Amino acid sequence: MTTAKKQDRVQRAMTDDGAFRVMTARTTDTVRGILDAQKVRGKVGRVLGELATAAVLYRETMAPTLRVQVALRGADESGTLLADSHPRGWTRGLVQRPDGAPPFGLGPGTLLQMMRSLPSGELHRGVVEVPDRNLSEAVMGYMRRSEQIETMARMAVVFEGDEVVAAGGYLVQILPEAPDQEGALAVMAQRLESDFTSIDERLARTDADAHELLEELLYAMPHTELGNAELRYACDCSRTRVLGSLATLGRADLRELVEEGDPLEMNCDWCQTEYVIEVAELRGLLDPS
Repeated sequence: MTTAKKQDRVQRAMTDDGAFRVMTARTTDTVRGILDAQKVRGKVGRVLGELATAAVLYRETMAPTLRVQVALRGADESGTLLADSHPRGWTRGLVQRPDGAPPFGLGPGTLLQMMRSLPSGELHRGVVEVPDRNLSEAVMGYMRRSEQIETMARMAVVFEGDEVVAAGGYLVQILPEAPDQEGALAVMAQRLESDFTSIDERLARTDADAHELLEELLYAMPHTELGNAELRYACDCSRTRVLGSLATLGRADLRELVEEGDPLEMNCDWCQTEYVIEVAELRGLLDPS
């Protein structure tokens, strides 16, 4: 009997007493795609994978129909990690490190910035410091301070050598409708602390399946599944976008590129796709029509 291949998904549910909203996600293949595109593994790969998972959970919780970005600014000017999650289900990641920068670090002074679009079109930003090199704790701190929602969350990426074997996480929020918020929070916090503080082994055992993780989190707690959505690694770059970016250059700059007489080679920093813009296309950007 062939076992169906598991897919990256995010699962949403609410306990029937109205106390908790829960999000779980399998991001294994998404993280693999991101790390392959950025050519990173080790500590940086793990943190970037966790950041991408956090972006998915954050979007599904706060802005499921809008795009979000989550940035981690390393200590000692060691660079920035960025995750971008889109409502169509794709997520991508980026490593930005200045030339000569020290290895990316999560030491004192590391900042987590959460950014999401509002229905008005404005951008909501919140920044918190990352405590004790723990990204999950930083996400929880952000939700409590900036969004005023008591939240428990964990993200993890599991490696075997350089291979990502599992990635995913969960986010649990107590809702205003909870009949006994303080009591419900204490019970859930104790449950998560005893069984779900470190989820690496659990994710590896279940291949980070979102539904299985949800059922384990809410075991013996009546709940209703509110839906699920597919996740994947992808990038929204395109030749059209590249040409649109070039069109913003001044006419003198464009004319100089044309006069050089060589095709322009450009790479997407996110997915490493190479675009070759021919001189005729550059000349077309100078056409007033």
